[in-house]
Amino acid sequence: MTEAEEKEKRFYNILVFGIEKKGLTAPNDPLRTRNFCLYFEPYTAQCRFNEFDGVILFQGIFEQFQWTSGPWRQYLNYACDADDLDKRKKESLLLLKAGGFLCFLLNEPFMDRENERDFRGSDLAKHHLNYASLHRDNFPERITHLSIKMDEFREFLDLHGAANSFFQNYNRAIEWRVISEVSGYVTGMIIDRSQYFIPALVPDNRPDVIAEYFTLLGDAVTSTYNKLRQDLPNWLYEFQFIEEETLETEIAALKMKLSNISERLRHVRRFKFVLALYGDELVASVVRVFKEGFGIAVDTTDELREDFKLLDNKSKPFCLCEVKGTNKGIKREHINQADSHRERSDFNHDFPTLLIMNTNIKNARSVVEKDQEIACEQILHAKKMNILLLRTLDLLELLRFYLNGQIASNDLKILLINNTGWLKVGKDGYAIITGEEITDGT
Repeated sequence: MTEAEEKEKRFYNILVFGIEKKGLTAPNDPLRTRNFCLYFEPYTAQCRFNEFDGVILFQGIFEQFQWTSGPWRQYLNYACDADDLDKRKKESLLLLKAGGFLCFLLNEPFMDRENERDFRGSDLAKHHLNYASLHRDNFPERITHLSIKMDEFREFLDLHGAANSFFQNYNRAIEWRVISEVSGYVTGMIIDRSQYFIPALVPDNRPDVIAEYFTLLGDAVTSTYNKLRQDLPNWLYEFQFIEEETLETEIAALKMKLSNISERLRHVRRFKFVLALYGDELVASVVRVFKEGFGIAVDTTDELREDFKLLDNKSKPFCLCEVKGTNKGIKREHINQADSHRERSDFNHDFPTLLIMNTNIKNARSVVEKDQEIACEQILHAKKMNILLLRTLDLLELLRFYLNGQIASNDLKILLINNTGWLKVGKDGYAIITGEEITDGT
């Protein structure tokens, strides 16, 4: 490579993406220096990441979290721009394959989980940190005093550095370089010479501060990137060991297996939503339990939105299901409504009908508190009306038996259509409660 070609190679066109998501106003014109030009584009821009030599962006711009106070507790409202995120994932991969770089500004704690909900893949920064045995955690509070390990980032971090999170790497396959630490914990690093994770504050929204902030960052990243590129020229990858192809095949197979396991885990965890939801979302979650959990076909085409039918192998209804949510327990009116809907659906009084109730929605603070008995008079009334009662907790416990192979599909259907009263299910077994006698079903 000639000297002129080398100089041309070291000038970088860099995209600074979506800073308005952090309340910042982008400069009207690009910021140009001797070594790079920074192009500021909004989150909605149509340009592609792989059209540039590098991309700078803040963490968290693809996800939204907001705590809302309810009558009994706080709720975390969550949203993810999944379509935009998937598009930028693909563009990021093309950018890295072409020899470009990504620079993520880590300006807030990571929100990865909340109870049973998993948010580890809801942002581009998280996606590029999701390596096996690379762990991340948050400090109790933001720390502004950093131990800087790379001089190229010293001027930027002295002015703008601050760490909310730290990282621990037990994956020897990851090539990483430490940029900064706090008390021995890594807070900033470079992964595989092309992915930069910088702990930083969001700058003041003033034109001079924004220009200084991104110019200093651009200087640090490009100078470091040039040095790392000198260490490992691209042509060395032309030499390959025979083992490499086998290892790449194994990695692809493991990634597919991991993807399938993660997808199954997501499905299983979604079954538990029936314990907390109400209205249309509760109905949809109960339908999901029958379809994806028990493998029973469902007909949801009725105008009665709380109703759906379970179908046999010939697509004929064998059971009517009514789903409701309440902050208290099952009432007589709920049973009467299920009977009324059965009649309006043109089924006889003896047609098998399930009333599935999510009880104590807001009153329960644990699974133990959720497990409240159904009143005896309601069980007697359900038996009189030829209806089988299930709490959503019973439904999930029954699903656990089914998934563990402790009850077969045909036996499950017989259990649902040949009984009335309350199908009470616990970890140790299930029983039909009639209000007068108990028939052991274990």
